[in-house]
Amino acid sequence: MSNKNKLRYNQLTDKQILNPHTFIADFCRYEIDIEAFRTQIHDLIRSACSTIQHGKSEEYFYNYRCLLKLLEAGHIFFCKSTKFSLHCASSNASPCAKDLTRYYNVLISTHFKSLSQEEIKNTHCFFKDFFSFLSLNEWRLMLSRIVEYAYRRTTIDEVIEDGSAMVIVKEYLEKLIEVIYLIDITQTVLYVSNTTTVN
Repeated sequence: MSNKNKLRYNQLTDKQILNPHTFIADFCRYEIDIEAFRTQIHDLIRSACSTIQHGKSEEYFYNYRCLLKLLEAGHIFFCKSTKFSLHCASSNASPCAKDLTRYYNVLISTHFKSLSQEEIKNTHCFFKDFFSFLSLNEWRLMLSRIVEYAYRRTTIDEVIEDGSAMVIVKEYLEKLIEVIYLIDITQTVLYVSNTTTVN
């Protein structure tokens, strides 16, 4: 592992940098549910934008570290131009394909409400947009400011040039969470379909 990569991705282990799916699988399946994490990040951002602490303030820093890891995993996929898709070809009319399509539609309507259809079909579209809005280091700085101001009386809106930017940042972070969970689901479905045999 080169020093350059260690400097760039300092939240993930060497093993996770080589294969971000190891981190994503552990995080999405054992660490926290998507809706609970979404709520905690929403509370963190609300706290940074107000003088009131929302949710559990003792979890702010932990959630910040989790976001940094999601950010780094996403950046690895972005740099590799890796594409994941939660989409089933409609031309395949087998009963299994129909069940899978129904399953995908339920997931999309319940957990992936912020993502566009294009982003659901091609996660790289999201990462291109995400990292053109802010670079990896700019996102790191933004996240550190959010967690810092979540604990302060002064709000982040008073400090950054354009307070309305926090609305866009919140939307991007919500989409980042959804994309990471979507990637995990695509890998789970891929694993199940590759290990299932029909007798």
